[in-house]
Amino acid sequence: MAERIALGRIGRAHGITGAFRVWPYADDLERFERLHHIVLTRGTKSLPAVVSSVRIVPRCVIIQTEEVTHPEDVATWLGGDLEVAAEERVAPPAGQYFHDQIIGLRVETIEGMAAGTITRIIEGPANDVYVCQDGEREYLIPAVDVFIKSIDVTAGKMVIAPIPGLLE
Repeated sequence: MAERIALGRIGRAHGITGAFRVWPYADDLERFERLHHIVLTRGTKSLPAVVSSVRIVPRCVIIQTEEVTHPEDVATWLGGDLEVAAEERVAPPAGQYFHDQIIGLRVETIEGMAAGTITRIIEGPANDVYVCQDGEREYLIPAVDVFIKSIDVTAGKMVIAPIPGLLE
């Protein structure tokens, strides 16, 4: 199976034809207008689907597919992910990264001290927070320039400038 990338979380049905809301994981809502083939996933279930229409509304996207034709069908996928094949991913603007590119990065300080690995991301209203795990210890690193000095996805490394108490 080819690798897939999640573009958004599937929300409730919209109308009576099986259209549904998608809450995007990124800011580029226009990206959804270029979709043709998607995969709906929830848990271990998945459904390849062909997009028949896309409508951008404030903060979300309404999608209609050929395969999902009733509001009851949408309930099966509620809370799941809308995914696309990895090769259909668009590159983010310079200095921005997808969550799956950040999760798994090794973290070290500007002095070269290993701090752990990013295990998950907490989305906040002002900025994300990276959860860095080092054995039993867990550190919360705000995703802002004052702390994050560099990210090298290819090398699998993030360099941070911690303030006193951040890694204690």
